Amino acid sequence: MPMKKYLSRDLKVLSAAFFFIFMGASFQQYLIPYLQETTSWGTVKCTSILMILYTSFMLWRIFVQYSIGGLGDYWSIVLGSLTYSGFVATLYLTKQYPLLIAAVSVWGWGAASMWIVSSTQVLDAARESKYGMASGVFYGATHAGFAIGVVLLGRMGEHFGKDAILLTALAAMVIGNVVMFFVPRKPVHRETDIRIIFSMMRTAKVKIVGFFLFASSLGFGFLLGAFTGVAGEHSLAYLANTAVFFPLARFILSFFGGAISDRLGRARTLVLAFIISSLGLFLAGMWSNMVTLGFSSFGLGLQGGLVPVAAMAIIGDSASPERRHLAFSALFVWRDLSVVVSLFLGQYLMAVLGDLRPCFLIFAGIFFICAFLSIALVRRETEAL
Repeated sequence: MPMKKYLSRDLKVLSAAFFFIFMGASFQQYLIPYLQETTSWGTVKCTSILMILYTSFMLWRIFVQYSIGGLGDYWSIVLGSLTYSGFVATLYLTKQYPLLIAAVSVWGWGAASMWIVSSTQVLDAARESKYGMASGVFYGATHAGFAIGVVLLGRMGEHFGKDAILLTALAAMVIGNVVMFFVPRKPVHRETDIRIIFSMMRTAKVKIVGFFLFASSLGFGFLLGAFTGVAGEHSLAYLANTAVFFPLARFILSFFGGAISDRLGRARTLVLAFIISSLGLFLAGMWSNMVTLGFSSFGLGLQGGLVPVAAMAIIGDSASPERRHLAFSALFVWRDLSVVVSLFLGQYLMAVLGDLRPCFLIFAGIFFICAFLSIALVRRETEAL
């Protein structure tokens, strides 16, 4: 049966909106170099903006249930999307640290609200046997926008200056904001008891999948921090040409990996991704050049595309519709914590080791361990949450 028959209107609209919003959100890849050039801040202070964003995102993963209950699905998505463009506009207009902290903290709420409700709505509208395909299309569109954004914003920065990065990102986000207004409005009852989240966290299944999301997102935080530091030693174009393999691989593997996981199972699609990621980081740690950095970026994108898609599909398999948003909180909070940890860890290791390249070897070891641990998930894939 053609794939289009499985694509609900919810999935089409949300995928289109996320495509444009994350085309703009890819400016995160250039945020630290941008702040270093346009302010007098040190590396730690520049990095703290991203750390606060993902700390806020992580905390709101839990407590956003209350605003979802008050606003409903539609306005949780729409208002959440507006915080993305709101932060970029604030950053363009001012470099006052307190204002940026306030804006990025609000963005954390918006990101949690938009992601949790949108992901839940995609699963609610999908056919039971096609949770992987729906998850893959949704993440595929998001990662495609991010990949295009990395290239586009990099070129704009090279030819027209750093502010062109922000203005281009803002334009893409505004398009996504407009598309969000066309998301179908559906009156859905959502549980708001956050005690259910902590109850889910105590289950073996959530511990395993949460750990993989944590490990996978180490790669994203690593790319924003340590990887950017090594590649950025050369030029903005060098950084763009190596970093683009990350979102490109995320797009390809999330789009096709979701459908593959419907056939082969969620856990079996993860082992290879972690092995390739480990190999890529090992090579970059031993021999740092454009080829090895590009391959390590591809490996990070490989598991970065497959792990969240598999986790989202597992939620579809395991949780009832009225509890799915709580399952997203219980699982994906570990992904946000991981980004914060890896952003800090990259800077800490640089201070201790005096060189970022050993970070590649450390992360390679983490992903190699994950490849073996993935086997433990096989017999728990269908356990209820």
